[in-house]
Amino acid sequence: MLIYNRITAETMFNKIEIERFRGIKHATIEGFKQINLFFGKNNCGKSSLLESLFLASGLSNPLLPIHVNFMRGYSKARLNDLKLDFYNLDSSYPIHIRMENDEKRDLKITLFEQNQNNVSLNADDTNILSNVEEGKYGLKFDFKINDKHFESQLRFDSANSTDATRIVSKQYIESLRCTYLSPKFDFSASIQGLKNILQNKDEHFIVEGLKLIEPRVRDFIFTDKEMLVDVGLAKRIPVNMMGDGARKIVSLLTAVYDCKNGALLIDEISNGFHYSVMRSLWEVLINAAVINNTQLFITTHDVDSIKGLRDAALESYKDIVATFKLLKTNNDELKAYHYSLESLDYSINQEIEVR
Repeated sequence: MLIYNRITAETMFNKIEIERFRGIKHATIEGFKQINLFFGKNNCGKSSLLESLFLASGLSNPLLPIHVNFMRGYSKARLNDLKLDFYNLDSSYPIHIRMENDEKRDLKITLFEQNQNNVSLNADDTNILSNVEEGKYGLKFDFKINDKHFESQLRFDSANSTDATRIVSKQYIESLRCTYLSPKFDFSASIQGLKNILQNKDEHFIVEGLKLIEPRVRDFIFTDKEMLVDVGLAKRIPVNMMGDGARKIVSLLTAVYDCKNGALLIDEISNGFHYSVMRSLWEVLINAAVINNTQLFITTHDVDSIKGLRDAALESYKDIVATFKLLKTNNDELKAYHYSLESLDYSINQEIEVR
């Protein structure tokens, strides 16, 4: 078995605490490893957990809540829209997220507002940074790295402005590389990353992944922003002709590469894949994560995805894999129950419901 340098216990995240974010009143989850899979029923808080990790990975960027909503397909940023991120729509209490690795990250997000009676509720305004008619409102990020305190803001000033003002602390520069891949991934976002892979002669990552979909794949090139794949025919074919699965594999592996020494968040990994490729997909993904020193946080509600991870990791990677079943209690606390791969295997074999 090949041995690679692995992400250390000091640099990878091992714990997160969440208070008053979306439908989560409170959550404490610890015991993260390099590869982390969260599974559970729909609407149990899987996506909100990933979004919390994403917010805490970009402490100084007050635009992140807007971007997160945009990835959910919601592009408005009026005052009442910003309240959607707060538990029970109650913005009188801040969102609070704490995350730990070799440093402690502490983030409080507060919604501030002035002249609330003049807020525009124009439902036809689809601008992601739409504004109020009069007055001011916005988001304030109070964050700490260990014992050092910083602050940033996103401020909406008037209806005459088409942009928000972002005020970022000049004393803090984010060093963590983190990417969030939503179920509605955008393949075009992978193009620059693919060019970097080609430039560094690391295209074997992508080729091996594409072989899960089409075993005849030999290599690929770019022409006019189009990815062309050699599958042994007279001409290379566009990757789009190979289907959503091929494009998603490219996006996943490119993101792992881009997040070298950082973290990658993947929501609903099984979307676009046939159950028969899940074990091989996990093998390629784990191998890429280990080589690039990337920590993965991944969600699914699909049993075949869970089985695929079990089969891929049980023999060689179980020391770097953690799986968690998520359940939301009646009072909106998010509970995470840790499964070892051995106990997960037993649960599946006994046909215990894990979805």
